[in-house]
Order: sequence, then structure tokens, then C-alpha cells
Amino acid sequence: MGKIISIAVFEVKRLFKNRRAFLLLFGMPLLFTFIFGGVITGGGENKPEIAVVDEDQTEASQALVNEMKASDSFTFTKGNAKRVAEQFDNQEITGYISVEKGFESMLQNAEPPEVVFVSAPSFEGAALVKQLLNDSIVKQKVSVAAAKLYQETTGENPAVIKEKISAELTSVPAAFETVSVTKNENVQSMNNLTARSAGFTIMFVMIAILSSTGILLEARQNGVWYRMMSTPATKVEVLCGYMLAFFVIGWIQFGILMTLSEKIFHIEWGNPFANMILVSSLLLCSIGLGLFLAGFVKTSEQQSVFGNLIIISTCMIAGVYWPVDIMPDSIQNISRFLPQYWGMEGFTELTARGGDITDIVTPVGILLGFAVMFLMVGLRRVRFE
Repeated sequence: MGKIISIAVFEVKRLFKNRRAFLLLFGMPLLFTFIFGGVITGGGENKPEIAVVDEDQTEASQALVNEMKASDSFTFTKGNAKRVAEQFDNQEITGYISVEKGFESMLQNAEPPEVVFVSAPSFEGAALVKQLLNDSIVKQKVSVAAAKLYQETTGENPAVIKEKISAELTSVPAAFETVSVTKNENVQSMNNLTARSAGFTIMFVMIAILSSTGILLEARQNGVWYRMMSTPATKVEVLCGYMLAFFVIGWIQFGILMTLSEKIFHIEWGNPFANMILVSSLLLCSIGLGLFLAGFVKTSEQQSVFGNLIIISTCMIAGVYWPVDIMPDSIQNISRFLPQYWGMEGFTELTARGGDITDIVTPVGILLGFAVMFLMVGLRRVRFE
């Protein structure tokens, strides 16, 4: 056991003597998390801005605009047609709504009002904006029709009944209840920043582990294997020493990244013990993958090239860069055969739902299955000559 620990300590020290390693281990994951999780999405706080152009300038059109502005999902601002078109062309706003002239009169004549919504084809919230717009128009139709009937029946000013109807429609309680599926009241949702932090931590830990397992190939190329085989240490002890070193390196990287992301980005990782089990399973899987690749390539350079290509491409599919849900169904099905997907599933369960060890049995079991498969093949193909 002492020989195994000595080899592991030596390799860990050797890695951390290289200053460039700190950039790969800690700098790059935090930078990518900041860019993809914080700057691009604004930490989830920025809302798409939709401009509203009121060409009709009537009571009904004003009520429609006010109804839209009350939404919490988007930021609706008023503007004129020329300025709004320029803003949209310059991508300063996400889209704009134009309420055409004759809006109120069309409602009074029971005709479909002319309202135009313009947005980019890539805008994912277009359907929700259309739904909000349609609901608001329906409310105005009800209000105008009721006011017209009231005037015809009583001969009185319809403004009174319109105000009453508008107040009633506004005060109607929601017909549904929103429930957050979480076991911990302190953790409500896994926002984009948390997801990207978990994802890029997984990606860069896997890259670091693959780079570390390249030491085996370097040792064989440089003749280190022959010198180590001449020592009292057996082949099994040498391999176990290296694997322990990889595991410790991975845990140092994971631990520091999780601590820094908690302090810098205020990310809540959830149950500590469950995280230890999940991270350990993920590290064993990564070590197995590194040894698996080391058994099929001849040099550490080849392993670095093929390893980085495999990890980066599979991370894209597995939901590291963006949510899996936005990808086609065929890609979502493929992602379930990747270890990164199950790592993300485990972190989602712990961070978004406040789960514990019993809630990550499936992700941990699948990751350990990957680890066993990779290690069995990789260890068999390790060449000592």
C-alpha cells in the first residue's frame, strides 16, 4: 500500500508543479461558466424586450398595451414605428408588436383587429408572446362587446361598464397552481448558471483526467516503465498508484471548482454526501475512459487529440453547453448513452430538486457501469513493453 501511495503522491506533485495546469484545471472552467452561464444569459435576470407601437391611440388599444406590459415574462416598451423598426434591425430589441389604426372600431364591429407581431425566427418565446397577445385581444373583445350591449340596452355611457369589466378581468385569480418539484425549500430551480457550472466542471475534469492518463503512454515512450519494473513494485501496484493519483487529481479539481463556484457565483450544490458519491462515480468513469483510450493509441499526443475531440463533441450532445431539451429528439436519445448526460442528471437532482443519495441511484449506477466497462477494456490493453 505504501508503494501505491508513493506513486500517487509523486504524480500529483508532478502535475501541480506545472503552472499551465492551473489554467486548465481551474481557470478555464470558471471562465466558460462565466461566459455561457452569466454574461450570455445575464444569470437568467434579463428578459426579452418587446416594443409595442400603438397606431390606433384609442382607449381599447391603450388597454391592450397596458395588459401586455403587465406580463412578467417579457419587457414591453412603447415606441414609434420608425424607431422600433431600426431597433429590431440593429438587434437592440427581440421583436415588436404593431397595433394598427382602426383597432377599436374593428372590435366594435365584431371584426378581427389588425395586430402584427414581428420577431426573429430563432426567438423561442414567440409562441408565448402570441398567446399573451391573443389573450389580451380576447379580453378587449369581451369588454367592448359588453360595453356596446350595455349602451344599447340602457342608453347610458359605456365607459362605466368597461372600467368595471376591465377591473373584474384583471382581478380574476389564476385557474392553476404552480408547484416547484423540490425536496428542499432553499433550492427552487437549477438556473442556467448552475447548469453551466456543473457542465463545464464535468467537461474540464474529464479533459484533465484524460491528460493525466496520458502519463502512462509517456512513461512507456520515455522508458520509465522499464525503470519502474526494476523496482520492488509490481505491475498491479504501479497501475493502482497511477489510478489513485488520477482520482486524487480529479477530486482536488472538483472540490476547488465547486467551492469557488459557490463563493463566486453563489451556486448551491445540495447534499454534500450525495455529491461525494456522484463525483466519485464520475471520476471513476473518467479514469476508465482515459485508460480505455490509452489502450488504443500509441502516443500521449494521439490520446490528447482524440480524447479532447471525443469529450468536447459528446459534451455538446450531453447538455453541457446548452440544455438537452432544446435539441432534436434523435439527439436527446443519443445523449442518454453518454456519461456526461448522467452526470448532469445527478447534479440536476441534487441542485434543482434538493435530492439526496437515494435520488441519484440511477445516475450513479449508470456511471459506475460505464466505469467498469471502460476499465475492463482499458486495463487489458495496457502495454508494459
